[in-house]
Amino acid sequence: MDVRRLRAGEWLAGASGIALIVSLLLPWFDEESGYAALTVIDVLLTLLALLALALPILQGARDSPALPVAVAVLIATFGVIGVLLVLFRVIDDPWAGAERDAGIWIALAATVAIEAAGWMSLDNEYVKGLPPDPEPELRPAPRIAPDAQP
Repeated sequence: MDVRRLRAGEWLAGASGIALIVSLLLPWFDEESGYAALTVIDVLLTLLALLALALPILQGARDSPALPVAVAVLIATFGVIGVLLVLFRVIDDPWAGAERDAGIWIALAATVAIEAAGWMSLDNEYVKGLPPDPEPELRPAPRIAPDAQP
């Protein structure tokens, strides 16, 4: 794996994926961790975090951009769903009057950062360590024969 090939989007995706997993281990509501307080949302957020962790690994390990670009598209798509799921839990707590702890706010920041990382990775096409694509050939315009009839 060549770490020099990682761009800002991949670094942000990896760090945000780790932060999201850590936030699920921290208290979200009344000293209950994200894994204890949530039912299905914790599984979906874990899958999003693993997808975010896959982006820097694939970008550093593969010469072809097809797989990292596909993962970045998935991150940009599912990142929105992750942000909405965490916002849903911020607004609608599972227990009436439960106090929101630090884990939920870290998860919100991590999902927003994962979404931004997906877009940053898609936006930047330059990969360090690989030569730029060759310029397309310039083709001459077709010539019409001097004795051609219209």
